[in-house]
Amino acid sequence: MLVASVSSLETLLKNRSWVTFIAASPDDITVIKETLMEHGEKENLEKFDFITPNRRSPQFILYNVPKEIGEGELKVGLMAKNITLADGNNKPHFKIEFSIPARDIRFNHWVLSINPKKYDDFKNKEGLYFHFSRLRLSEFISVKQCKKCFAFGHAAKGCDPANKQLCDKCGEVKEENHRCRGNNCINCRESNRKVRTNYKTDHSCLDRNCNVLTKQKEIVMRRTDYGF
Repeated sequence: MLVASVSSLETLLKNRSWVTFIAASPDDITVIKETLMEHGEKENLEKFDFITPNRRSPQFILYNVPKEIGEGELKVGLMAKNITLADGNNKPHFKIEFSIPARDIRFNHWVLSINPKKYDDFKNKEGLYFHFSRLRLSEFISVKQCKKCFAFGHAAKGCDPANKQLCDKCGEVKEENHRCRGNNCINCRESNRKVRTNYKTDHSCLDRNCNVLTKQKEIVMRRTDYGF
């Protein structure tokens, strides 16, 4: 994909005095630089700026916390029942971020950010004790997806107002007399068209096994500090 895009760099350099690459990780920047060296001239590197966004902390999701439990009570309860969640000074290795409604209206799921150095400890836990129960725990990899245009990278409130509501199955504009033609993922269609992938499109735009969604999750993981 990088090699295919190098052919357009000459045009960019002719029209701009500076080009910025935003990469998910230092390793990605190294690959980009090596590709530019192979397909361009060495002095052109001076015309590029390479940026790696701040890396996110690992996150885990704690399932089925009783709905009446607030953030403060959850934090105290977890630390009381799981002594490995804090250091010798009782400073927690985690931060409670936000809750997500569970399917069962009696519960919420809670997302926790973890000290990167403690990632392996949390990864090896199947659950955390709280009060008189054990709550299931798993890694949480969040990918923003618009529920209006179904693109990744933004939520519906950040979607272009000019965009119309699309059907989550076929990806076509969902007008009053819309007749859905069946599953046809708009994101996989666009990926196949723009970057010549060969993804199957016979699934909805919200399918959890979508190849484009998988790629988005991989990007999030590359932007995560796992303490290595």
